[in-house]
Amino acid sequence: MSEARTLGETSRRRWSRSVSLFQPEQPAFWVYAAVMVGTGAYTLFQQDVFRRISPAGWTLSWGLLVLYALPAFLLIYVLDLHEREPLSLVVGSILWGAIAATTLAGIANEGWGSVIARVGSPAFASRWTAALTAPWVEEILKGSGVVLIALIAPRAIDDELDGFVYGAMCGLGFAIVEDVVYFMGVFGGHPSGVLSGFVIRVLASGLYGHVLFTALMGVGIAHVATRRPGESDAHRYAVGLLLAAASIAGHFLWNSPLLDLVPRGPWTGTDWILGPIAASMKVLPLFVFIGLAVMLARRRERRWLGAALAPEIGGPGISAEELAVLQDPALRRAAHAEMRRRAGGKAAVLLRRLHREQVNLAMVRSRAGGGEDSEVLRQRSYCKSLRDALLAIPGAAAAGDQRVALARDLDS
Repeated sequence: MSEARTLGETSRRRWSRSVSLFQPEQPAFWVYAAVMVGTGAYTLFQQDVFRRISPAGWTLSWGLLVLYALPAFLLIYVLDLHEREPLSLVVGSILWGAIAATTLAGIANEGWGSVIARVGSPAFASRWTAALTAPWVEEILKGSGVVLIALIAPRAIDDELDGFVYGAMCGLGFAIVEDVVYFMGVFGGHPSGVLSGFVIRVLASGLYGHVLFTALMGVGIAHVATRRPGESDAHRYAVGLLLAAASIAGHFLWNSPLLDLVPRGPWTGTDWILGPIAASMKVLPLFVFIGLAVMLARRRERRWLGAALAPEIGGPGISAEELAVLQDPALRRAAHAEMRRRAGGKAAVLLRRLHREQVNLAMVRSRAGGGEDSEVLRQRSYCKSLRDALLAIPGAAAAGDQRVALARDLDS
C-alpha cells in the first residue's frame, strides 16, 4: 500500500506541476540551445536553397511528409490517455531530431563514408556504407536528444513509455528532414522526382523505421534514468545497453543489403513468392512499433490505475476484484461477454459504463487533494449507483460472481 501511495503522490505532483523544456537553471538546457542554434542556422540555409531550386518540389516534399508524419505523431502523443507528455518537450524532441541530429549525422556519415571507401573496394562501399555508418551515428545522435530531455527535465521521464515517446518523436523529426534532403538532392527536387522518392524511400522502404529504432533507444535511456526497487545498477545499465544495441542493430539490418530481397527485373517462377514476402517485411517496423507502444501503454495504465485507485479499494466506488478486472483488458472483455451471456446486452453496456466511470474515478482521485474532495465524492457515488443498477438486472449478480472468480484466479 505504501508503494501505491507513493505512486499516487507522484502522479498528483505531475498533475499539479508543469514540466517544460525551458529550464535555464539546468546546464543541459544551454547545451541543447547552443547545439540547436548552430545546427538550426545550417538547416534553414539548406532548406532555403532547396526552396529556391524547386519551389513546387520543396512544397510537395513537405506536404507529403506532413501527411506521413501526422498519424505517427498522433499515435505517439495519445499513447498515455491519463498523463500526456508536456508539449514543449515533445516539440523539443521533434526539433532535435529534425535539426540537430540530421545536421550532425550528415557530417559524421560523410566522414565515416570516406573512411569505408578508402578501406574497402568500391563495390563493398556502395553496398555496405549505409549499414556501417548510419545506424550507430544516427541512433547515438538522436538518442542524445532523449538524454538531454532527461537532464533538462528529470521529472518528465518516469518509466519506459516516456523514453519511448521522446525517442519516437526524435526519430520522426529526423525522418522528415532526411527525406526532404533525399527528395531534393537525390531525386532531383522536381515534383515527379519527389513523388518517386516518396514511393521508394517512404512507402517501399518501410514505414516509420527511424521512429521505431529511436523509440527503442529512448526506452533504453529511460530504463537507465529511472530506478526500480530491487534492481541493481549493473542490471539497469545492462538492460539500457541491450536496448540501445537493439536499436542500432535493427537500423543496421534495415540498411544492409541482407534485406534487399526484392527480385530485380521481370519476375519469373519463385520471384512471385519472394517478391511479396520481401515487400511485406518492409512494414515490419510499423507493426513492431505499434505492438511495443501498446504494450508499454498498457503496462503504465495498469500501474497508474492501481496507484490512483488504491485508496478507493473496498469503498463504494470499486472493490479489489473489480480493480483486477479493470487493469486487465482480456479480463474486461471476458467480463463483458459473460455479462451479456447471463444478463443480456443492456447489462453488458451498463458494465462497460461502470468500468469507464471507475477509470474516471481514478483520474478525479489523481487530481484531487484527498478522498473527501467533492468531485471525488460525486464520482464515487456515481460508480456505486451504476453498480446498484447493474445488480438489479436479473442474472447480473451471477455474472458478477464469475467476474470475481476470474479476478481471484488472476491474483493467484
